[in-house]
Amino acid sequence: LFDWVESVTLDDLGTPKIDTKIFLSYTSTADLTPEAAQLVGHIARSVHEAAAKNESRLGDVISEDSFTQGAQRVARMAELRAAVTTQITTNEVYASLISHVLYQGIKNYLQAENVIARKVPGASTLMRMGQNAISTAAPKLEQAVDRQLTAFVNSNIQDSIRDSKTYLDKVLDDELILAVANEVWESNASSTIAELAELVPADAVDDFVAAGNVAWVHLRTTELFGDVTQKAIAALFAEYGDQPVGELLGHVGFGPAVGTSLGTDVLTPIFDKAAADGYLEERIRLRLAAFYD
Repeated sequence: LFDWVESVTLDDLGTPKIDTKIFLSYTSTADLTPEAAQLVGHIARSVHEAAAKNESRLGDVISEDSFTQGAQRVARMAELRAAVTTQITTNEVYASLISHVLYQGIKNYLQAENVIARKVPGASTLMRMGQNAISTAAPKLEQAVDRQLTAFVNSNIQDSIRDSKTYLDKVLDDELILAVANEVWESNASSTIAELAELVPADAVDDFVAAGNVAWVHLRTTELFGDVTQKAIAALFAEYGDQPVGELLGHVGFGPAVGTSLGTDVLTPIFDKAAADGYLEERIRLRLAAFYD
């Protein structure tokens, strides 16, 4: 078999148009039945359970060199970096966070960090006493001040957000991203796989499997999926179509020795069982009966 595939090319065995049609036809009809979904969920839960008991360190599973190389590649993606900062700073959650930080910062400054409180001995204590007295005598006054302060912050939040985006675009350079990546590595490299697995509740695994199936069923019906599939297969044939199939298999480490070993390991138990059940004899007799008759 391997001698033969060394003599035939990828172009000999198909065309981009035919292979694309076959692939899209299969993916459009390959539905995950409830039983199959249950099986996938069971496997996913088993993997999660195994991970939850694994005490290996993240740094033992992922090398620091590969992590650093990935961070360096991300750092060089200026357009991606700009898109990420835009998405973050225009998000409603980010606006709420900035609003909260500004509100708390201004309020704390007015209450504890003003000039009088720092310059005059005992003034801070006196001001706290006065504030408590006012709160007792006019409980709604502080609420009114809070509302006014909140309104002021909200009316100026967009300027603050624009400033924060400009600031991020300016300081978030390659060096800073690598520094952040190093901090992330130092903080998490010693974490165990079990600790990371515990971040995902066991009962959420089935929900992720179900959501993934829904996403896949929808994705395969989109124009994007068909277009990407067509271009990927066309690119494969354009680059490797004239090369022998055996050579391509060798590029991924699947040579005669590996193929024979894998075939033997996988097929031997199947043939042993088929022989023990009488299935092999039945098939052989069916093939040869006409000749002997």
